[in-house]
Amino acid sequence: MHKKLISLDPITKKKTWLTDDVDGLSILTEQDTTPIVEGAKAQEKEWRRGDMIGNTQKHQQKIAEIPSVIYYDLLKRFGQPRDNMKAWKRWLNDPDNRAFRTTGGRV
Repeated sequence: MHKKLISLDPITKKKTWLTDDVDGLSILTEQDTTPIVEGAKAQEKEWRRGDMIGNTQKHQQKIAEIPSVIYYDLLKRFGQPRDNMKAWKRWLNDPDNRAFRTTGGRV
């Protein structure tokens, strides 16, 4: 297999490759998720159960920090979150994906 780097984004740590193998040409995108996972862990440590109860100014709560490469793959698989909330919740609650969650509870 032959790989050629097409683009590199130092901010998101995303690399896009052009690959040539037995299946033909394809585009491969990779992203280092280490900073995203570390950020999600830090936010999870600050999360407190029941924090929104009685707080009339806090109407939303961040539940996850999903890397863009994974997010767009999930969009292809599940569609928009508003259209397939059940599949998105199942993915977010899966123990294998816990590293991206920013709260300790279930979605």
